[in-house]
Amino acid sequence: MKEEIDALLSDVKKLPPMSNVVIRIMSLVQKPDVSINEVAAEISKDPSITASIIKLSNSSYYRASKPVRTVSESLMTLGLDTVKEIIMLSASKAVLQKDLKGYQLEADEMWMHSLVVAELSGRIITLKKLPIPKDLAFTAGLLHDIGKVILTQFFPGKILNIRDELKNMETTFTEVEKKHFGYDHQEIGLKVLTAWNFPDELKEVVSCHHNPELAVKFPLLASVVHIANTITVISGIGIDIGGINQELSPFAIKQVGMTDKDIEFLFTSIPEIQKQLLDLTRG
Repeated sequence: MKEEIDALLSDVKKLPPMSNVVIRIMSLVQKPDVSINEVAAEISKDPSITASIIKLSNSSYYRASKPVRTVSESLMTLGLDTVKEIIMLSASKAVLQKDLKGYQLEADEMWMHSLVVAELSGRIITLKKLPIPKDLAFTAGLLHDIGKVILTQFFPGKILNIRDELKNMETTFTEVEKKHFGYDHQEIGLKVLTAWNFPDELKEVVSCHHNPELAVKFPLLASVVHIANTITVISGIGIDIGGINQELSPFAIKQVGMTDKDIEFLFTSIPEIQKQLLDLTRG
């Protein structure tokens, strides 16, 4: 099975499509001196991404101060960091808003789970005043479960076996995945983002969001997404065959400096977050 997965992931054409424009933009915006005109010109090469950016820029979630009609206006009104979020939302929706039948998770649930984890990740950055760009945390949270999409798309029957095994064994979800596939969904996610040439920060977070203590270069960002994901699952958003048997990592809590009061605050903010995100789940 491991060899079969390796063969699959070595052929980029078989992976869910990620716009080449988005991949180039992800590289472009890493440059500290990148100009708004450069970014706007690159975005304009993809009509569907352009239309989606304009639509989302005018949504109630982003609350633009005036109507946005072009990508340049979006960049000027909302700023480069926010538009980077919108770009990833636009590109990721087609990939992530899918029924994960093997995981017993419907498309809208999967998408809402990804959005809430992304939003919570950004809020943790702000709440704890962490030295991480908020849009980077948002994107990492958005993409954290990309490996599940790959596994359920290509091996749905195998995941049903995992579900049956979880009912009768006291073991972690990722351990059972690894037993059946040779990889867990975190490792699959790493391979996918590597194939897409995504930044190292995103690759590491995706590869260890359940085990942030394994992060080598970016343990703080991995810890942020771990906390956001755990809170989201425990809140009942995006529960799959792994159930809610997830615990907050003491390592992550220490890294981020989270207090009981912080965690309670984030839990109580979930209903408001879901309400705000409704605009992003439509269309």
